[in-house]
Amino acid sequence: STQSRSSAASDVYKRQIMALANILMIGLLLRVFYEDIKDRKVTFIVLVILLLLGGFIHSQHQNLWVFFLSSLLNLSIVLTIILVLYVYANFKLKTSLSKVFGLGDALFFIVMAVSFPTATFLVLFATSLLFSFVIAVLFKKTLKKFIPLAGLQALYLGLTLASNQWFHIINLYAV
Repeated sequence: STQSRSSAASDVYKRQIMALANILMIGLLLRVFYEDIKDRKVTFIVLVILLLLGGFIHSQHQNLWVFFLSSLLNLSIVLTIILVLYVYANFKLKTSLSKVFGLGDALFFIVMAVSFPTATFLVLFATSLLFSFVIAVLFKKTLKKFIPLAGLQALYLGLTLASNQWFHIINLYAV
């Protein structure tokens, strides 16, 4: 009985830590959105903190081996996407990758890759790109020719995490 009370207290403590980590993640995602919309750039340290925080949250929901494997698979998908963008920019658009795709965008892709298991990453990544596209089309005149991709993806991810935190819609970390 003493052991069960200790275990229950440990579970409550872990849930509180995870809730705090999720709230911090949501806040930082909203900051990325704000910075990218306002200044067209994102503070590097914010992305690093998001990377560490997203990796921490993901790792707490998975066996460590599964966490590393899914992160590695997700990162290889991101690398492939960036390679395709590089080839497209160079050969089709006849310009450098840096003119069509920012470093902050690439780093945000990496944040997403480390933050979720592969199935969740693929769904969130694809839907965040679709969300960004729709917003870019709707606000074409305001955004002009530059789309704050990392910021729009961060807004989408922040809204998704917030709604899931409060309404427990789906387990984002189920494998």
